[in-house]
Amino acid sequence: MIESISNICSELLQNPHISDLHATVNEPLWQRVDGDIIKTDSAAISSTDIYILVNLLAPAIDNIEAELKRSEAVRGSEDQRDGIDFSAKLQNTRLRVNLSKANTGQLSLVMRKLNDEIPSFEETGLPPAVMQQSRRPSGLVLVTGPTGSGKSTTIAALLEEINATEAKHILTIEDPVEYELVSKKCKITRKEIGHDTPSYPAALRSSLRQDPDIIMVGEIRDCETMRIAFSAAESGHLVFATMHTNSAVKTVDRVTSFFPGDEKEWAANVFSTTLNCIVSQTLVRKIGDHGRVLAYELLINGADVKNLISEQKTSQIAGAIEQGKDKGHVSMNRMLTGLVREKIISVSRAFAATYNPVGLKQTLEQAGIRPSPDDMGIL
Repeated sequence: MIESISNICSELLQNPHISDLHATVNEPLWQRVDGDIIKTDSAAISSTDIYILVNLLAPAIDNIEAELKRSEAVRGSEDQRDGIDFSAKLQNTRLRVNLSKANTGQLSLVMRKLNDEIPSFEETGLPPAVMQQSRRPSGLVLVTGPTGSGKSTTIAALLEEINATEAKHILTIEDPVEYELVSKKCKITRKEIGHDTPSYPAALRSSLRQDPDIIMVGEIRDCETMRIAFSAAESGHLVFATMHTNSAVKTVDRVTSFFPGDEKEWAANVFSTTLNCIVSQTLVRKIGDHGRVLAYELLINGADVKNLISEQKTSQIAGAIEQGKDKGHVSMNRMLTGLVREKIISVSRAFAATYNPVGLKQTLEQAGIRPSPDDMGIL
């Protein structure tokens, strides 16, 4: 196993259906295949195997224990996390890697495969309205969803379209850099947390003095980062960012929840004026296990939702999305119903993907599709 661990990992990652590999001491390799985590028949991973992989992936890490402690000290207090994140290459495969401890102090390595080729915007399957909102001179474009839902790919496709057609300065802030955008008509400046800057807030603060037109924030996860993103959008910049929320409504709630009580009203007002759109997405396995398809929810900020956001009436936003097809909104349940009707995904997979199963049942029935109890699980 010691001699072949890198070859085994490299061979597995050649499979287009595998997105992640998990290597934890005293366990076999696990792989994520089209969204499902599956155990391989490999021998149990040893600490030596982990050291070999880390040495191949990140030769600069010569002392894992010391580096794990150092990485914690580098991050700001609001961004405190354990583990080391870095980008790497294993033979011909680019990876995003997390090294941490788990299972009572055992080393654990998670490798996520990164695509070298950025898909065109048309290949993402998103509607033209998303690109229209991404070409506005300023504002916030938020792409949300769970880990592994393709958020980074969506933003990379949007930025690459702009890169090929407009004369802008695009500044990206990531942890780590995933897609290596190369300057075309746009000047591309890439900043990686831990290498070029200590944290998202630090990079965002300095970015406003570096003459960007467009700023991409790999992830917003705290009040300070959100506050500076607001400031950038208000001052005439176009800001792209990801968040780990599963719907447009949850995204609005999350943004205002970052702020203390006496600032929530201010945050809601600023958000209502700076937001361009929210794309909330997930990947759903196709019928026959032939890969996954993108399912998304789209909220376009217009008169119908601007006041709801500013007045913090988030419970009414879901209804505005459902009723606002003519305004460009797309609800997740209508999207899933369309994929079921076109026989791209199964009814059970649709229920596994929705955040509102009761609403999905109603939408399916309106389309003449009656789900079975087995499809729905427990509502």
